[in-house]
Amino acid sequence: MGINRKDQYMRALRREPVEVLTWAPNFDYWYVVNTANGTVPPEYRGLSCNDLLRAVDGTIWRRVTVVESQYDDSVKITSEQQGNRIVTRYHTPVGELNTVQLVSDDSSRTCFLKEHLVKSIDDLKPLRYLIEATHYSLTFEHYEHEAAEVGDDGIILTCLPPVPYIQFAKTDVGYENAYYLLMDYPDEVEAIIRAYHDKFLEAYRFAARGPCELVSNGDNMDQLTCPPHYFRKYAVPYYQEVREILHAGGKIAQGHWCGQLDQLIPLMPDCGLDVIEAMTPKPMSQVAMRSAMDLLEGKITVQGGIPSVFMCDVGCTRDELVRYIEDLLEQVGHCRGFILGMGDNVPDAADFARVKMVSEVVAKYNESSH
Repeated sequence: MGINRKDQYMRALRREPVEVLTWAPNFDYWYVVNTANGTVPPEYRGLSCNDLLRAVDGTIWRRVTVVESQYDDSVKITSEQQGNRIVTRYHTPVGELNTVQLVSDDSSRTCFLKEHLVKSIDDLKPLRYLIEATHYSLTFEHYEHEAAEVGDDGIILTCLPPVPYIQFAKTDVGYENAYYLLMDYPDEVEAIIRAYHDKFLEAYRFAARGPCELVSNGDNMDQLTCPPHYFRKYAVPYYQEVREILHAGGKIAQGHWCGQLDQLIPLMPDCGLDVIEAMTPKPMSQVAMRSAMDLLEGKITVQGGIPSVFMCDVGCTRDELVRYIEDLLEQVGHCRGFILGMGDNVPDAADFARVKMVSEVVAKYNESSH
């Protein structure tokens, strides 16, 4: 009797020998949007996301919060909405910051960050205050519910803060303005990044004592915004400290890397992470999966390999998708530490039947390999 999906997945994550190839599709966003629109295919309507994964013969990959964050009482937050515009203000003893988000009119209710928290060098002081006023705590409420739902049909992971430079440049400031601030005020910006570094590691210390064996981040790593020299300076030291913290608690350190990666692949084995998730290959990037796995096999686990555009009619035909998956598995399916997944998720406008088609190709591959 073979081992269950959860144990098989965990073996693959640890680059141990496995009996079958794991296929772990991420279609959370597709599920939310299509459920809201009433466009879930009839045969799947009424199913939970976990049960839908079971129905299409995929392995469950469920994210859950186990580390919560909140500001102390010295920070006051107010928010107001006018039409599709949400203004959120953060009041601190040393100044006020605000963001502006635009909410889409469709059922996805996706938010676009129109105005970032930081507009000028003057905003770094209240930003520093917000960082230091942040406190973390461990919670088991969400995990216990999902653990009962998932069972042995997959894994539960949690997502924690990204590389501090990415938090600052992407979320707090916006990349263009962040680069100007970094060049014009290097000492002040580096102090913010160090403050984030120290604070974020506190979250990982909580996760190391938490219930999730797999701990990921929200980096959305991309060499266009974090080129190799920035990666070595800002990401590697952070990842290596994260790994040390998580390994002490028996956890696996994962990075969400869904961007352009060909220049970063040579840096992956020694970066500090155990798993790279959401690797997106050609034609959506310059990554060739066979070449990547030739370099990475046995050194770091890779989950991904399917360009999200291939799940849509605009990307290829169904027959072309099947041929792509067959060829991909012939090239890298046998590699130790390879998990078939999305780069980076199944789009909301996908031809959802393709998820089950991938499962059927994987089943045939697993039968022929054993």
